[in-house]
Amino acid sequence: MGREIFRRIEKDIKERIKRAKKIIFFLDYDGTLVPIKKKPAFAGLGKDTRALLSKLAGSTCFSVFIISGRSLRDIKKLIGVKRLYYVGNHGIELEGPRLKYINRSAKALRIFIQRAYRALKKKLKIKGVILENKAYTLSLHYRLVNPDKVPALKKLFKNTIKGLLRQRKIKVTEGKKVLEVRPNTKWNKGKIVNWILKKAKTRNVLPIYIGDDKTDEDAFKALGKRGISILVSKNRRKTFAQYRLNSPKEVIRFLYEFVD
Repeated sequence: MGREIFRRIEKDIKERIKRAKKIIFFLDYDGTLVPIKKKPAFAGLGKDTRALLSKLAGSTCFSVFIISGRSLRDIKKLIGVKRLYYVGNHGIELEGPRLKYINRSAKALRIFIQRAYRALKKKLKIKGVILENKAYTLSLHYRLVNPDKVPALKKLFKNTIKGLLRQRKIKVTEGKKVLEVRPNTKWNKGKIVNWILKKAKTRNVLPIYIGDDKTDEDAFKALGKRGISILVSKNRRKTFAQYRLNSPKEVIRFLYEFVD
């Protein structure tokens, strides 16, 4: 279980930071940089946080990757800092200074994601459902759905796409009040983190990954002891992360330590 590091950066982290020639930040967005909102569109980035990310990205000591389940287009629009690297759809698409990537396997399965989207859009008429089409993945948000109707919604969701699931072209994962339809590949946040680190030209790089969701566990596991991994959660839970912060507010305070 991760140890809390709010108020100070622990001695072991400080020593690793001192030895590193460059630090690569991997930062999730929803639940990490900003609190989770009832509607995804409401999760805007504050002016101070945007300025902080801009300062970090503008330093030769740091590279900053925003690694989100949102689409690349959406996350770029929400943050709007040019010098950042943006990773969308859990690692499927990436864009930043002199770097661009789309996972081929996921791209080939996009047609099946869109078939699932059309089927779900036609069937799911439950009040409060938000069906988000992110091109390479889908997100069904049910935070606004009456809790009594959630079991029926999940059953209808699975029944609607069961044909595609049988074909093993897509898979379903769950997050915080969200069901996701993703291409049935082994690609995830951990895979893209490894890919990025292999591309890093600087030796003695220290990766720091901060995230709050189940999908971030793939990255925590992939990093292992090579980097610093931090779970954002009020509650202690089983995790591959080494440390824990309670909230996005504490994440921002942690990041300010590097600016100062």
